[in-house]
Amino acid sequence: MPRIIYKNDNGKRLRSVTTIISSELGWNKMPLIAWYTKLAMQGQDPYVELQTAGRIGTLTHEMVEANILSTMGEPENKIDLDKYSTSEKAQARIAYKSYCLWHDWVKDDIKFLQTEVSLVSEKYQFGGTFDAIAQINGKNYLVDFKTSNSIYQEYVIQLAAYRQLWSEHSDLKIHGGIILKLSKDEVNFEQKKVLIKDLNKGWSLFKLLLKIQSKKEKYGGK
Repeated sequence: MPRIIYKNDNGKRLRSVTTIISSELGWNKMPLIAWYTKLAMQGQDPYVELQTAGRIGTLTHEMVEANILSTMGEPENKIDLDKYSTSEKAQARIAYKSYCLWHDWVKDDIKFLQTEVSLVSEKYQFGGTFDAIAQINGKNYLVDFKTSNSIYQEYVIQLAAYRQLWSEHSDLKIHGGIILKLSKDEVNFEQKKVLIKDLNKGWSLFKLLLKIQSKKEKYGGK
C-alpha cells in the first residue's frame, strides 16, 4: 500500500496515529532492541527482517481488504503479487487463512460496514487509517488486524485515536474495538475485545502524546 499523506484543511502535513505513538510513547523500545540484538548475533540484518515483516503485514492487509470488499459487494482491490518474495507470499497466505478462520468463526453475526478508511482530525491535528468497522451482533466495532507476534498495549491507544477520528466524521456509534492478531506461522488467530472504558483511557493517553509532540515541535524537535 502506498504511504498515505495526511493534511489538514489548510494543506499542512500532519503526523499519523502510528507515527505519534511510535515516536512519543516507546513502551516497546526495549523488547525491540533485544530483538535487534538477537538477530544481529545470529548474523541476520535486523533492518531487513523488519522490512520483511512489514511487507508481509502489508500483503496480508491487502488480501483481507479484498475479502472484505467482496463481502460488501464492492470491487476488490488489485494486488500486485510480483512485488513480494515467495516466502513473503507464503507467510501472508497463512495470515490470510488465519483471518478466514476468524471470519468463519463469527460469519453468521458479522457485517462489515467500512474498510481502510483514512481520516484527519481538524480538532486535534493528526491523521490515520483504520482497517475496518464491523457490525457484530448488532454492535459496531473498530477492527484492527495485526500480524505482529503479540498484542501490545499501544494497540488500544491506536484504536482509541481511530475512534476519535471516526467520531469527528460520523454519527455512527462505536461500541468497542477488536484487535485481531493473525498468525503467519500457522493458521490461528487471537482476538482481543476492547471495551469503551479502555478506549476512553487510551484516548486520554493519546492526548498526552499529542501534548508531548507539540512541546517538541515548539522547541525544535521532531
